[in-house]
Amino acid sequence: MLVTGLGRAVYGILRAPVKDAIHCTEVPPMTLIRTAVVAATVGTAFLCACPSEPQGGFGEGKPVKDDGTVVKPSAMPDAPPDFANALEIAPAFDAATGKVTVTLKLKPGYHAYAPGEEVGKPVALAVDESKGGWKVEGAVSVPAGQKKDLGALGTSMILEGNVELSAIVKGGSGDIEGKVEAQVCTDKACDRPKSHPFKVPTA
Repeated sequence: MLVTGLGRAVYGILRAPVKDAIHCTEVPPMTLIRTAVVAATVGTAFLCACPSEPQGGFGEGKPVKDDGTVVKPSAMPDAPPDFANALEIAPAFDAATGKVTVTLKLKPGYHAYAPGEEVGKPVALAVDESKGGWKVEGAVSVPAGQKKDLGALGTSMILEGNVELSAIVKGGSGDIEGKVEAQVCTDKACDRPKSHPFKVPTA
């Protein structure tokens, strides 16, 4: 009898109308129950539809183009040119012929300009006649170089590798002093023209 009485009480609660606080209308209890069941079902379906992801992060990032194609990241830019160490000067003197030779040793990837160049400054050799009384006889010998397309820098007459500049000198004594002028470049950039002094013993 107790169970029967409890069941009747519950049934009575469910049958009792509920006031809608907003619209001030009575809402049947069974309507509330059906609404709660539908909401719970939709929420469960939404949670099940979400793909499971590993906890703690979003996974490894990938660069993607607008069309969805996965591409590699751009390579790091090249290091700036090291013009300070791109050129080495090696002078020498041959007493038998009176020829002074200055070798320009250009590192790979660098070049200087040969005679006939119209944009860059061509290499040049000069002997200081005030030091020891040495005078240049005839013309200074400079390699012809080669014509090369440097892309954005245009077409130039360039010298690469070991470049020998030479001159015959006479009438002096002691060390020979002078300078070499050169403008060193890569295929993308140029250093300003510079003078490189040299000094070579004759004995």
